[in-house]
Amino acid sequence: MGFLSMCNDIVTLVKPDGTVIEKIKANVQPEMIFIYDNKLPLEEGDKIYRPLPNGLVEEYDVIDRGFYAAFHQIQAHYQAKVRKSASIKNEKFQQITNIYNLNGSQARVNISSNDNSVNTLEQNPEIFDHILKALEKISDKEVKADAIEIVSEMKGVVGKPAFKEKYQSFISTLANHMAIIGPFLPALTSFL
Repeated sequence: MGFLSMCNDIVTLVKPDGTVIEKIKANVQPEMIFIYDNKLPLEEGDKIYRPLPNGLVEEYDVIDRGFYAAFHQIQAHYQAKVRKSASIKNEKFQQITNIYNLNGSQARVNISSNDNSVNTLEQNPEIFDHILKALEKISDKEVKADAIEIVSEMKGVVGKPAFKEKYQSFISTLANHMAIIGPFLPALTSFL
């Protein structure tokens, strides 16, 4: 048992190619995640998602996988150095080339400049039909049924205060399926 008993977090690993590995036991710290599954194909550039009790999901970028082989009583494990995706980059990583993938009609990049533009956003309720189609990829029938119900409820309360609650329920229910719902989050947050 040992150190594995300290792994009280359940995380999801998403590879750059879209591969998703769910239900990984881990110990999440602010800048490091400990994982005692030495068969896990963890690499730099992967993303790790941790659902929180409040319905939000933390997203981490793997900077250094930090694999350690078994040594005496300590089993093989990862001490992955991570950074929250929304946090400010550490200065030593500023030399990395930045690649910007922009999506949506409101996408823009401002580097060391002010953005004085005004957005006029036309919300597209058809997004819910696209989400329902994407949910077909979920193999867990119970999760899929819950998600479909929540999407229908969200569609019915667009523009109302209840939308936020339905959105949080949607994120919480599908926290382990970020690869499927991730592309829709910007459109959904525009309804908040």
